[in-house]
Amino acid sequence: MKKKRTTGFHVVTTFSTRILVLFGSFIVSVLLARLLGPEGQGVVAAIFVVPNIIISIGDLGIRQASAYFIGRKLYSIKDVISSNMLLWVITSVISMSIVAVYYSTGYIQKYGVFIIILALIFIPIKLLTSYFGGVIQGTQKISNINLKELISLTIQLFSILLLVWYFNMGVKGAVLTTLIVASVGLFYYIIVVSKLSVIKIKYINPIPQELFKRGIAFALALFILTLNYKIDILFLEKMVTSAEVGIYSVGTSLAELIWQLPAAISLVLFARSANSKSDNEAHQRSAKLLRMTLPILLVVSIIFSVISSQLITLIYGQEYQQSAQIINILLPGVFIIVISKILHPDLAARGYPLYGLYVFIGPLIFNVILNMIWIPHYGNQGAAWASTISYAIGGFTYGIVYSKKVGIKLRDLFFLNKKDIILIKSILKNVLHFK
Repeated sequence: MKKKRTTGFHVVTTFSTRILVLFGSFIVSVLLARLLGPEGQGVVAAIFVVPNIIISIGDLGIRQASAYFIGRKLYSIKDVISSNMLLWVITSVISMSIVAVYYSTGYIQKYGVFIIILALIFIPIKLLTSYFGGVIQGTQKISNINLKELISLTIQLFSILLLVWYFNMGVKGAVLTTLIVASVGLFYYIIVVSKLSVIKIKYINPIPQELFKRGIAFALALFILTLNYKIDILFLEKMVTSAEVGIYSVGTSLAELIWQLPAAISLVLFARSANSKSDNEAHQRSAKLLRMTLPILLVVSIIFSVISSQLITLIYGQEYQQSAQIINILLPGVFIIVISKILHPDLAARGYPLYGLYVFIGPLIFNVILNMIWIPHYGNQGAAWASTISYAIGGFTYGIVYSKKVGIKLRDLFFLNKKDIILIKSILKNVLHFK
């Protein structure tokens, strides 16, 4: 009988994958920044911001709902896949239509037909990848998700070197690379899912309706969270130059690197919580992981803040020097919002995704108002301040709401206890082979 992998094993392997992807993504970001310059970097960041926002709501939360239904064994994998395919056709048509209308308001002339078409094709590919990701997550095949990340990174690096550097296609090459990477990731997921069941489009009553009813709460929460992360780019794209957007995008992408550990944890936590029989077991697991993650990320954030200026100038060049200021402004908010990034997947997987929606509506409104006031006066630094305040409010508020919901004291969420310290010492001894 095959031994079931532990939460710790999946967190470690997923985090190890994230570290590799992190290093590779860093190399990719440097290559793109050097090859495109701030203006080209800004165009690439701006062209995908609306598709990504629409995908977050067009996803309808089907990924999380699929993982939930499969994890709880409420419906068969085959029936969930067939229903996913039906919903995918509907959501793809609607999402592409909305984005096409948005692009028709002057963006075709600004970016060109070729780039707009690539951005539109990107939408159904990402939606189906997300749906199949839910199926894979529900079956707890975390290793397949990790492998897909590594494959995508390899293809991305190769495509950039070929299209942007060798063929000198500039922004078009960068946009085409994004589409190629998404396509390869989807192709791999199709292979994985096809081994679980036959893939076909079929209406199976009442699964599509149930997926929608369960998923829409996930989608609304994700939509609000995505807007919090992306709304600044929308404002900047309208108010400042493409070069300033490029500088800002480099700063945000580097500051958000510290989310790699929480991202690895949340991926595993959602799958584990969806399969957990006990609410208390799921909540205690999440609280422990948050307590043990925050000190690590605090140290990383402080070090990152100290070296950011030298790091940016050395690696990206003098033209991106202002990105260091963006990083230092964002880091406090990026660190604090980790609270929600680890705790939200637990509540979402246990059937309470709307807590994320309720908590982050207020910070989103603050974000919008502050962007409108500060960007005209302070440019991209104003956007960074708006984001970091929004993140901080959202992160702290989610911690308080989670504490009251599950009955865990705040100190037991944020601060290490004696058992944690003993566990950490034990792990260090095993790793370092201390006697």
